[in-house]
Amino acid sequence: MHPFEFILLFFSFIYTVALTHILFAATRMIRHRRQLVYSWPHALWMAGVFLLMSVNWLSLWDLRTVARFDLEVIASNFIVVISQYFLAALVSPDFEDGEDYDLQAFHRRERRTYIGAFLASGVVGIALNFEGALRYGLTSWGQQNLIMIPLWAAGLAAFFVDRRWVQIAAPLVVIGMMIAYPIIFYPVLN
Repeated sequence: MHPFEFILLFFSFIYTVALTHILFAATRMIRHRRQLVYSWPHALWMAGVFLLMSVNWLSLWDLRTVARFDLEVIASNFIVVISQYFLAALVSPDFEDGEDYDLQAFHRRERRTYIGAFLASGVVGIALNFEGALRYGLTSWGQQNLIMIPLWAAGLAAFFVDRRWVQIAAPLVVIGMMIAYPIIFYPVLN
């Protein structure tokens, strides 16, 4: 087994569990739709986080060219995957005892927590991208940090500004960038 396959398999388990949080919450929303007080900002953040995790998993494809993985690289990638797990878990309501059926209240109460996790995950991702570009010659990873500029601007705006249009526009920027990301950087896997 190549080190890439070994490492990717481990990270894929974590991504799978994280994405399960989002998918499970979405199915619970459908199931409890009659009791739900819907929130567009929250739904858009859930979609944005789902896409973010999907494209970050896709970007791990670049590691296939790396012959050896030292502990530092494994640990830094692990930190990114774990930060994204927390992000997925925090954006996903639990729906225990009907507590989170009011998603507008959930967004007002928890938005700074999951948007803060989004921003923290971005810091970790930027550091990892620089490491991959410098250490392994993954130049596209350095270029991918440019996408972080609008992502961070959107995240900061949503974290600090409590206006409805900002709360909707910010995750729409995230979604747009996450749709553009694979088109720009991974139109074909070869």
